[in-house]
Amino acid sequence: MPTPEEVFVELKAMLELDGADITRLVALQPLFVRHGQRITEDFYARLGENPTTAALIEGRVEALKATHRVWMLELFGGQYGPEYLERRLRIGMAHVRIGLSPMYVEAVMHHIRAAGERVIHDTFTDGAEASAHVISLFKILDIDLALINLAYNEARLDLVSTQTGMKRALIENLIKQGGKKGR
Repeated sequence: MPTPEEVFVELKAMLELDGADITRLVALQPLFVRHGQRITEDFYARLGENPTTAALIEGRVEALKATHRVWMLELFGGQYGPEYLERRLRIGMAHVRIGLSPMYVEAVMHHIRAAGERVIHDTFTDGAEASAHVISLFKILDIDLALINLAYNEARLDLVSTQTGMKRALIENLIKQGGKKGR
């Protein structure tokens, strides 16, 4: 199986995250500084409406909001190298540690995408320019979601390896051969 670093490089290539996207993302930072508080407040209100996620964030909402604002600003930092990857994997592992199901991560990521798209379209009067910024935003959010989900996958493989005593390489080989007949 590819390493997280290889996955990260491949994701950026497949999504064609290029210099123009990075320029647009950096240009969006002041916009998200201005609107980030509201997006974060709405995001945590949404989490608080669901009994499962509400229980996970209970008593920690203000600290989590601060962390969320930092995460959101990093989306627009223009630095998408090894440190960025490492921070995203740590976020995923934090989600694993608290027992947050990946489905909730995906559901709430939708909120960020929709809120971000609204903010961009409310700001840019030129439709083509707005669309280009939205596409850049969606690319980095898709990369983040994939990396967070990668952390879940890594944690699950480690758990199976620890619980069964099987080496990771053997587990990964079995997964690769999964549906093949005539083994």
